[in-house]
Amino acid sequence: MAERTVKANGIDIWTEDFGNPDDIPILLVMGASAQAILWEEGFIAGLVDGGRYVIRFDNRDTGQTTCFDLEQESYGLADMANDAVGVLDAYGLDSGHFVGASMGGMISQQVAIDHPDRIRSMTSIMSSPAGGEIARAIFMGETPELPPPHQKIIDVNVKYMMEPPLTREDRVQSRLESFGALAGSRAEFDVERFTAIFEREHDRAANWPAMNHHGLALMDEENRSAKLRGISTPTIVIHGTEDPILPYPHGEATVEAIEGSRMVTLDRVGHELPEVIWPQVWDEILAHTAQ
Repeated sequence: MAERTVKANGIDIWTEDFGNPDDIPILLVMGASAQAILWEEGFIAGLVDGGRYVIRFDNRDTGQTTCFDLEQESYGLADMANDAVGVLDAYGLDSGHFVGASMGGMISQQVAIDHPDRIRSMTSIMSSPAGGEIARAIFMGETPELPPPHQKIIDVNVKYMMEPPLTREDRVQSRLESFGALAGSRAEFDVERFTAIFEREHDRAANWPAMNHHGLALMDEENRSAKLRGISTPTIVIHGTEDPILPYPHGEATVEAIEGSRMVTLDRVGHELPEVIWPQVWDEILAHTAQ
């Protein structure tokens, strides 16, 4: 594996690749506020062992990728989709299989809409066709058409919006509380494992508070259902039955919107990828990207 900072779509994007570049390429796209390292090396290893060449990257406003002043320059999903396509360009790839988690699934959906020739297949994990209505439900109390986030998710987001953590210890604790609230009943939330991840996340962040820009940046995004009905990208939708921020009907709505797509249900799983379900997810992604 090798880390590279690439110039793409007018910004600097931190990337890291794993495996043999001659193998089938997968681009991993992470969700809101999360750095690429939330795609854990152990999870990536299962894809590499299955003959895949895997690239992960920090989205704008996270990790070591360019951060923005939203008052000076706003952006949206289309810009983040362009970032992802720019990563393919930087690696000399004309196309790739996109695997996106949460907002990363939304970015992947936008790539399928805007750049259909660059995406071979899509795996949309714990995501949704919803637009800014989810952020507005959390921060403005709006009632969306699809089920809103559970109250515990709204509470923890509002708590840290009102009182942003300032020290390393408090920032790590805020992430533990936020991610702990996302877990389902299938597996106990691994505090020790995630403490190590969030300490690393803090220490490699060029601008820690910038991670909170994603919700604000996407506040005015439109629902993508109508446009998704026009795509032909082979798609599987992976969703947990106990997802508290994008409840299971969001996954069903994604399948309904994308012709020929298929649902993979993760029983008693929340907005997460616990290790216990990695083998199932590997099998689904490897089979899907082999076709």
